[in-house]
Amino acid sequence: MDKKKLVDAVEEMSIQAHRSQEEQFFIRMVKQVWQIDWSVSPSDVLRNLVERNQAYFSGFMALDNGDEREENWLLDALNQNIELLTQKRTDINSTNKLVDTIDELNQLRFKLGKQSR
Repeated sequence: MDKKKLVDAVEEMSIQAHRSQEEQFFIRMVKQVWQIDWSVSPSDVLRNLVERNQAYFSGFMALDNGDEREENWLLDALNQNIELLTQKRTDINSTNKLVDTIDELNQLRFKLGKQSR
């Protein structure tokens, strides 16, 4: 797996205009995890976000270099974005968009994994 290609593609995904703030936040957290371990499923990242497991994310972020400003912002914004995610969990459209985002991330990871073989 070419992790740089994967992380760059995820970064591009995170800034797409049609995505909500909480989707963008979720995608950026996936990017932080995938910089270290691309085998972690996006649904695991979401589960750890909803559980507010800051130690989970801090552990991944401590292993890489170069984007400390973004990491600090993400950790500082964790609670606010989790509130948005949990408030919208009862909204079927928001839930469906999040499931679609998880699927999109999985497809991206699969596609880039196949290309590197």
